[in-house]
Amino acid sequence: MNLKIVGPIGFSLVLLMVLQFGCRAKQEKKTADEPVIRGSFQSNIKGMVEIHTSDHYTRPIDKGFGFFVDKETVVTNLDFIQGAYRAKIGAPGTTQYYEVEGYTAYNHHLNLVILKVKRRNDDYLKIVEPPLQKDTIYTLLRPRRDLFVSRNAISNHQQTDSSSIYVLAGELEPGKPAFFSDHALAGIIQTRKIVKDSVITTVLESKWIENLLKQQQPPQPIIDLSGKSDKVYISHTKVSGFRINTSMGSIVIRLYDETPDYRNNFIKLVSDGFYDSLLVHRVIKDFLIQTGAADTRNATRDDVVGWQGPGYSIPMKVVPGIFHRRGAVAASKLPSEQNPRNFSDGSQFYIVSGRIFDNKELDELEKQKHMKFTAEQRRVYTTIGGAPYLDNDYTVFGEVVSGMDIVDKIAAVKVYNVDRPEKDIRIRNIEILKK
Repeated sequence: MNLKIVGPIGFSLVLLMVLQFGCRAKQEKKTADEPVIRGSFQSNIKGMVEIHTSDHYTRPIDKGFGFFVDKETVVTNLDFIQGAYRAKIGAPGTTQYYEVEGYTAYNHHLNLVILKVKRRNDDYLKIVEPPLQKDTIYTLLRPRRDLFVSRNAISNHQQTDSSSIYVLAGELEPGKPAFFSDHALAGIIQTRKIVKDSVITTVLESKWIENLLKQQQPPQPIIDLSGKSDKVYISHTKVSGFRINTSMGSIVIRLYDETPDYRNNFIKLVSDGFYDSLLVHRVIKDFLIQTGAADTRNATRDDVVGWQGPGYSIPMKVVPGIFHRRGAVAASKLPSEQNPRNFSDGSQFYIVSGRIFDNKELDELEKQKHMKFTAEQRRVYTTIGGAPYLDNDYTVFGEVVSGMDIVDKIAAVKVYNVDRPEKDIRIRNIEILKK
């Protein structure tokens, strides 16, 4: 339940109570079991921040929370930051933001990351010993000028050698600091899965944040966190291919060892279920079908989609002898004006349905692209077909093994807007086929 704490009148009442408490403290000797007040709502809100993340195209990804634990140091949940290319922070309820310089420490098991920020805050939250009585947790909210408090009961305490948490009876927003009734920092709010589709709200004790602060190194770009995991993924040597199960049928592909960064990234994304429920959001008859955009999972009919990947990109790699034949699997990317580094999107890919070209058309393409097709390229493009005008501009990292009839079927559906199918075509899941 949210309770409004401070407005102009509320602040006066709080100030009066503090003054009265101070006067009584001078007159009366405190008993040993009398609680010690170690802060206030007003002081604690000064340590909180909103964190906005974006991808390498500066498109927004998400908004979350964190808090200062030193003058230029912010802590938040690792799973919130992973996948972002850049981040900025701001005080709750404000519109002035400061860049995150990088991360200085992280821990997968604790789901924590320490960030170095380009803003100094002397009102950071101190890590102190918890009180003896621990039955209630609160956190703060400042949507505009007013200050609100959300309270929650502690249902139990769980402790192991590597972590300790307070399990809450209700929900609070992840990333925010949690405080005890005496205003001391209890820890950081997190969510945890206990069984399938069942999530609980917990507070990781502040002592684990203190331990991570001692492990800090010089700041590193937060995009580097995207490739870090404590999860062990299947080796590519044990993978024979992937079955893409769509609402219109299944397509089996295999990936090339000549493009290992793309191969390993695809294994990771498929293992994590990244592609599950995404749309085939772009189709062009006799050309291609495209999928892998994260903003299509819950997209409505009128949403503009195809702009969001996993939050990172991969350097383009053109391998001699691998080209856009019919059935080629290749990585999408934005045009050069929006993509100055000419990198591929981290998750979006297309499958070439293509068409057959004659030698005259290939001659014209050679002039336009200032390139020379090999004899094998000419043979394939004039007999099997493909998309030769894409060669040397995109990374081809795999090919269709079976299911080209499904690719053609999808590529031929009616579209609207920017080549988006009128009727949603969805990837149900992608299976890893083992050797």
